[in-house]
Amino acid sequence: MSSIKISVRAPDTEWTVSLEQAEILIGRGGDAPLDIKIPDPSVSRCHGRIWVSTDGYWFEDNNSTHGSKKNESMVMGPIRIFSGDIIEVGSSLLVIEQADITEEDSGVTELFDVHLQDRLNLDQASQDKRRASGKIKVTGQKAYSAQENQKEKYNNAVFFGNLAKIFGFEDLEDALYLAIEDIVGKYEAAERGCILLFDAQENELAVRSHYPLFEPAVSTTLARKTIQEQQAFIWESDKSFLPSESQKKLNIKAGMYSPLTFGPRTLGVITVDTSSSLGEFSRIDLDLLINISQVLSGLIDAKQKRVG
Repeated sequence: MSSIKISVRAPDTEWTVSLEQAEILIGRGGDAPLDIKIPDPSVSRCHGRIWVSTDGYWFEDNNSTHGSKKNESMVMGPIRIFSGDIIEVGSSLLVIEQADITEEDSGVTELFDVHLQDRLNLDQASQDKRRASGKIKVTGQKAYSAQENQKEKYNNAVFFGNLAKIFGFEDLEDALYLAIEDIVGKYEAAERGCILLFDAQENELAVRSHYPLFEPAVSTTLARKTIQEQQAFIWESDKSFLPSESQKKLNIKAGMYSPLTFGPRTLGVITVDTSSSLGEFSRIDLDLLINISQVLSGLIDAKQKRVG
């Protein structure tokens, strides 16, 4: 069973508590029963909550008067918490001493699953009989080729030049991490990105870099579609259906996928996404991702051959 150990440091007292329940209510106290009751007047009656999901423990502020901070940064929505994190509520601290989830609790049945695992087996026959859930729709799709007009070529020249410099001076691992950060920054709507590459046997995709460093969100279903169809596409949550649990937990709304292919070799997949309901990806964004994928594929192939 999953468990979390928290050291509570209030202004006048300290204690440590270990809890196993799925939801933990935190506050000063009032009508509602609390799991962690903090004697601190700057803490709201029901200040926030911690809960466990398939990918670990999360914290959310409950519209408290003074807000909450994680590691000195304001909490603006649901956030993952890890061992060593410090949650500030009012004038008190919650030090996360230990936050463990069991393998039994982390079964993958959802559409977006790389926040739970870092390898994807794309062999359909090897998949669990359980089907991935979640309703999405593809809003744009193109074969793995794109055209740029002269203005776009000029605007992207510096960006592609920087990618080439990164792969020229860094080893493959560092280059991939620097590249995905730059790629995410290239899109106004994008908040996350991930690069997956095939292993030596070319039967599994492995997460090789993602930005930010926590919570990569990649779908085995969509990665398989990308590889099988060799097409880049835009997807978004279908608002006519309730979102799946993983989509809600990751607050994921829309994204793009593109294959990484160089010559006859399929190297992997690149994806970017957004958690904003206002974030949208256009056909121009998709064309740019295709061009990025083509350049990135050549750089990765050259780096792999040099290392090999």
